[in-house]
Amino acid sequence: MNVGIWCAYGQTLEPTEGIGVFAHELARALADSPRVGDVWLAVHAGDEPAVATTLAAGGGKIHALALTRLPLATRWRRKAVRWRHRRLARRLATARGEAEVANVAAALRETEARAAALQGLQEANPSTPLGPPAAGGCDVWLLPHVSLERRFAAATVVVVHDMVPLRAAGLVKPHDLESFRRRSQAITEEATLVGCMSRVIRDADVVGLLGCPAEKTRIVLPAVPADLVESHAEPTATARHAAAGKPYLFYPSAFRPYKNHALLIETAAALAGTPAAVDLVFTGDGRLPDDLARLAKRLGVAGRVHVLGRVPRGELASLYRNATATIVPSRYEQGSFPLLEAMQWGSPVAASDIPALREAFAPLGGAIPFFNPDDACGLARIVAQIAADREAVRAAQRPGFEMLCRRNWQQVADEWIDVFVEAIRLHAATAPSAAAGMP
Repeated sequence: MNVGIWCAYGQTLEPTEGIGVFAHELARALADSPRVGDVWLAVHAGDEPAVATTLAAGGGKIHALALTRLPLATRWRRKAVRWRHRRLARRLATARGEAEVANVAAALRETEARAAALQGLQEANPSTPLGPPAAGGCDVWLLPHVSLERRFAAATVVVVHDMVPLRAAGLVKPHDLESFRRRSQAITEEATLVGCMSRVIRDADVVGLLGCPAEKTRIVLPAVPADLVESHAEPTATARHAAAGKPYLFYPSAFRPYKNHALLIETAAALAGTPAAVDLVFTGDGRLPDDLARLAKRLGVAGRVHVLGRVPRGELASLYRNATATIVPSRYEQGSFPLLEAMQWGSPVAASDIPALREAFAPLGGAIPFFNPDDACGLARIVAQIAADREAVRAAQRPGFEMLCRRNWQQVADEWIDVFVEAIRLHAATAPSAAAGMP
């Protein structure tokens, strides 16, 4: 069985954030399986260096499929189709009567087919992995993100991590929100099977928001990331300062409203002048956003907030190891690789009290403090308790973490391979010409 993983989402799906960590960990584990032949990572031409580490780890079984940029005229046609899709999606949201709903829905499907056809003009070299399995193409394509309109000649499994753009304001422009909703529904409708990593996300988002039938979904739980090793290279000056300076709370996350960095800034302010006073170290994807910078200045902790930007994976281990604690205050998540990585490297952790994180970290029982993501004073009390006896908190969390570690990425890959085999068979049943590519 040859497996394709689509990593060309505007920018390459790099192994630095949640979805990227999942895709690259899975690619490496698939390459180690005797049930899998080759693994292809589809990336934009020129982005091959971003996946070089994963290619090297594949023992010759992982390859980059370089996709050339669409010609300018085609990109303009695709943009025009997107504009039409936005208008139709807004109309569908307010449509009344069965006839109007049916007409608008049919027009939406037509624009989605046109968008897929235009994206299908994107060239690849070599092109065979995108072809039908019988002609040497991949037997199945894993789509780790819903933001894709291309259609495939093989079975597809789309992974829905969460539908937070439909729940948190500001992630999708208001005029594009209904279009995003419909495109997400369309890719789950088009996919052979739909995967996710949380029962909460399946029930609330995949079934609840997208209307995907529960019988079409498959849950495969993740494992502790295996690629995070401590770098022996000299860390950057900013990382050195953060790790060797004052006690700090660590939060490796992109700056998005639902990630709730503001709570940590308020917590740092609440702890200022106490024995548990801490700095904050964020990774993020650039400088501190203006609203957070204003908040830090108003609360008098601007000098305590350090933004490292994107940090190489090799530097994360020391940042975790030296943190007073790693805190994840998100309002919505499907899980949290940072919490797993933090415990792996000896950092105590605390997390916002949301259903998916409760589900993911149930093996830790009461050892992991959960807090109200709107209560900075409550979090400040937890941080003070951790700072007072950090080693005791680490020791209490270790047994639960070791339970989580009993699951590894080879087990994860085996379960995904079972999903792929099922998807290939289902696809062959509806497209007999694909039968030749079935394992």
